[in-house]
Amino acid sequence: MSLLYKLITPQEFIPLLKQTGPNRVIPVDATWFLPNVGRNGKEEFLTQERIPGSIFFDIDGIKDIESPYPHMAPTKETFVKALNEFGILPSDTLVVYDRIGNFSAPRCAWTLVLFGHSDVRLLNSFNVYKEVGGPLEHNKVNTLSPYEPTDKYSVSKDLTKDQIVSFKHVTSLVQDGSFTKGKIQLFDARANGRFKGVDPEPRPDLVSGHIPGAQSLPFVDVLDSTTKQFYKDPVTMREKIIETISKYNGKTKDQVAKDLAENQIYTMCGTGVTGAIIKTALEHAGYKNIKLYDGSWTEWVLRNGNDSPLIAKDL
Repeated sequence: MSLLYKLITPQEFIPLLKQTGPNRVIPVDATWFLPNVGRNGKEEFLTQERIPGSIFFDIDGIKDIESPYPHMAPTKETFVKALNEFGILPSDTLVVYDRIGNFSAPRCAWTLVLFGHSDVRLLNSFNVYKEVGGPLEHNKVNTLSPYEPTDKYSVSKDLTKDQIVSFKHVTSLVQDGSFTKGKIQLFDARANGRFKGVDPEPRPDLVSGHIPGAQSLPFVDVLDSTTKQFYKDPVTMREKIIETISKYNGKTKDQVAKDLAENQIYTMCGTGVTGAIIKTALEHAGYKNIKLYDGSWTEWVLRNGNDSPLIAKDL
């Protein structure tokens, strides 16, 4: 499966936002911050700038409420309930953004297509949208959606089994050496210092390091450093990914290209947010059937323990 949702430039989005017709175009603010930043995306949505007509998709609220791990993918029932409360219809075009650039928005877009919403687009990116004069509203609001709730939303498909790999499955692949042997490529989107185990995690109860056999692919390296955009051309995106994997993992570019072309690809990060960024980048570059380890490093450490031999470090 290739890119599940379309990238849309601000220049393409601005006229789309202004058009009228039978199908609504609804911006979706999915801003989320790491726990050590001390900011709250939901509170800022209510009091700071937003794209006119936006709803706020809280990844910490629309989640699997039974899971002990942060913002895991919601159940179908939780998802439908949330979209009905927003007043969303299956025919709406949903354009997802976050005010950081491309940070938590890919995770939200992925969640929306997970249950089959037919037209989801990812704004590439909010920083450029502002630079080119995209309309903004700055008034305070007291609701996360300006639309009337409905009971008309329904799920057309459930892609969770196709899109998500479990802790149990990842553990089995570590044990049989699939990652180490390169049969399956597991890429970690966290900063390389956290991956190597030399820099701390933003969650103080977690040790840093990586899953044995995983490879480092920091999400910041697949985005333009200034605009936070995904590289527009798929060929450029592919070259950047190959260069980055080679740089951090001691492999030649030819070997990286061969591995990506011939093997199954999984992505992960700290809690499944930035793993969606590198998943998007890989899909945009033309790679297919990419899955996300949703529990990611947080689940791996909490279930194995900080002193587990299944935590690798490059010290």
